[in-house]
Amino acid sequence: MKNFGLVISALLIALMLFSVLPTINIVKAQPRSDLDIVWYTNDDAAFTAMKNGEVDIVQWSLTKLQKEATEADPNLAIGQYVENGMMEFDLNNNETIMDYPTSTNPLYFADFRRAIAYMVDKNYIISNILEYFGSEIDAPVAYPQTEGWVNASVVTYDWNHNGVIDPSEDNYPYKYDPNAAATILAQMGFSDTDGNGYLNYPNDPTLWGDAAGKDTTQMPLKICIRSDHTHRLAAGRYLVAQLEGDPAVANDSILARQPAWALYGKVGGDFDTTDATWEQERKVLSPIVMRDRNYHIYTGGWSFGRFPTYLFSLFHSMFWYPYGSNYVNPNGQYDDILHDIYYAATIGDAQNAAINYTYWHVKDCINIPLWSYTNYVAWRKTLAGVVNEKGYGTVNDYTFLNAYRTDAPGAPIRMGCVSGWDRLNILYSQWYFEYALLDRVYTGLISANPYDLAVDIPWAAQDWQVGTWVDPRDGLTKTVVTYWLRKDVGCASPVNGSSTGNFKYDDYEFTVWYNYAFDDSWQWGSFMDIHHLEKVNDYTIKVYFDDVSMWFVYAPTYPLLGPKEKLAPLLTEQETVTFYGENLTNPVGAASSYFEYQFTNNQTVQILSATRNGNPITEGVDFYIRAGYDVFCHNVFVNLTSFAPTDVITITYLKPIAGGAGGTYMGGNLGYSWEDTMYSYGTYYPISISATSASLNKNPYFFLETPLLGEIDWRWYWQGTTKPRSGYFKVDILDVVKVTGAYCSRGDGAFNPIYLAGADIDGSDLGHIGILDLVSITGKYAQTFGTPP
Repeated sequence: MKNFGLVISALLIALMLFSVLPTINIVKAQPRSDLDIVWYTNDDAAFTAMKNGEVDIVQWSLTKLQKEATEADPNLAIGQYVENGMMEFDLNNNETIMDYPTSTNPLYFADFRRAIAYMVDKNYIISNILEYFGSEIDAPVAYPQTEGWVNASVVTYDWNHNGVIDPSEDNYPYKYDPNAAATILAQMGFSDTDGNGYLNYPNDPTLWGDAAGKDTTQMPLKICIRSDHTHRLAAGRYLVAQLEGDPAVANDSILARQPAWALYGKVGGDFDTTDATWEQERKVLSPIVMRDRNYHIYTGGWSFGRFPTYLFSLFHSMFWYPYGSNYVNPNGQYDDILHDIYYAATIGDAQNAAINYTYWHVKDCINIPLWSYTNYVAWRKTLAGVVNEKGYGTVNDYTFLNAYRTDAPGAPIRMGCVSGWDRLNILYSQWYFEYALLDRVYTGLISANPYDLAVDIPWAAQDWQVGTWVDPRDGLTKTVVTYWLRKDVGCASPVNGSSTGNFKYDDYEFTVWYNYAFDDSWQWGSFMDIHHLEKVNDYTIKVYFDDVSMWFVYAPTYPLLGPKEKLAPLLTEQETVTFYGENLTNPVGAASSYFEYQFTNNQTVQILSATRNGNPITEGVDFYIRAGYDVFCHNVFVNLTSFAPTDVITITYLKPIAGGAGGTYMGGNLGYSWEDTMYSYGTYYPISISATSASLNKNPYFFLETPLLGEIDWRWYWQGTTKPRSGYFKVDILDVVKVTGAYCSRGDGAFNPIYLAGADIDGSDLGHIGILDLVSITGKYAQTFGTPP
């Protein structure tokens, strides 16, 4: 009651002060501060740099020792979030691996994978390795997303939220049981047949190929362990110890000592592994695991999106290719279920499919999920306005739009990363530490509220609308999405920051079809379902898809590439093709007026000109160019008017230069560097990049105004009902209420779950949410920003 009175008194004082504070004129546009990024070699180096005042914030979570050091340091603040991520033992389900091409991979067999699962004590990992800085997961879904997406019959989870696991909730089928593992292996035919203390493979050449009867020392399990990540290193070593014990001592493992061996007439022994050979950092293991899939077990880790549609791209066989997102299971036995997660008409349909898939995934041990982090994060207290986003932490667009250094006003924010980068190529980069930079430079059409990820926020798109269309080619009803672009999405050139104009239809067209052209790109999955585009005007786009999915609205929204007039001359080349009206055919099952012709074997990025008998014809009026699942190539001419058989049709178009997107930077294979291709519609543009650091300046043409220092809840208010709607962010009573909920809490010292980093905005009372923070907010009461022009 006393605390409540304090809050009310503070709020009244703040509201009284509000009337005498001047109105602030908001100028276009940009974050509050520039940004410097430093890539360190490990988390300890980055944390030490932050403690020493060399960086202000680190793109990684704290270990237990680092958490304790943070709480003891009066210069640091601390926050917490449960990560939308997964750490796991990835199991290579492929029939062989490159090192043993004529021998069957033991992990190809579901029973062998189950035996491995029985050897993993997740309670030990959570308590002894993580020291409770994580939550156990049994299905490949981030812990905060479990409910509604995971099958309760195969996981252990506190469904009723009473703080304990009731017997009815304890359903993971492979709880730690080395004897159960030995039982499976003995039944499969494993035994130490030569008496050397190590198991031999079953002597069945039909099943095992050249491995049949061999000692496991001749074909050890290749366990790739990330040496640059403390917890993954410890988890990998734990698994090696479970299977092999001390590598210098034969027949000493827990596995070897189980009674099941004798029960089934077998002789127990260690299962040989590669020991510490493949304890390597990411740069060494990435080509081995992701490119070549030349491994048995890998200590994997993922940061996920806000919906578990990632199950589709992680485990569907279509994503099994070098550096693809699926490097675990190429066999496709659950492709139909995975398909139904992503190609779902409703969220209920998607959740039902996910519940079905997670049942089979766990039962068959496609991989072994281990934990989602309960992350503690730190930053220097002098960095005010940090936004701790649900599921993702402090490194996000809202932080970099809002935060500023109180120790050096106007100076760049300095961010440390815990590992270096391999590529800064938005089409091919796959590592979290690379997106520390890329997500600052590139932006998307739709965002989410940082405190409620289910709530969409308009970003470069002012509004959108999902509808349906009937494809005249096959008569099926499919999804169409209309996007209305903001008219102020400005682009900054690399190095000098000069303006290159605003994002329009032509830039979006380039974004879509350039991304679509490279099916080995990490971005390709976001564009692969597009059938064709329709230009309504420069700022209104209709995207027609070749199927139905509620998720399509989010798919082709990131990354926005451009400007087209800068990138197309570097990354594409021109070609002209001539064909005749008689080449147009009416496919079986198509509407009688529908005719088409695949006029080239190349991907088409943009039509430059089109004529019929030398007279211009217009894309979108006389014809359009489609892609689609039947061709997976954007090169099919579709008529929108009649063509005579003798008509001569000439198309001049841009095609991507083969392989040109790849390289260290986009276009690197063609000899281009970031200075040539890294144009920014995002919050920052790069002015310098080296192997260990980068400097980024505020994009002065970014579409949002500099946020009001008082916007706390980041709630978007839609305005009107007719699309496209307008809207705005607004400082109002809900922001005040959010601050009062954290009033008098501190971010320094011992972690306080009440403390709200985003409310700690006043520069003179650091690490404390008090009256001055309330005054900062109420001083901007009822002001708005972000309204599209």
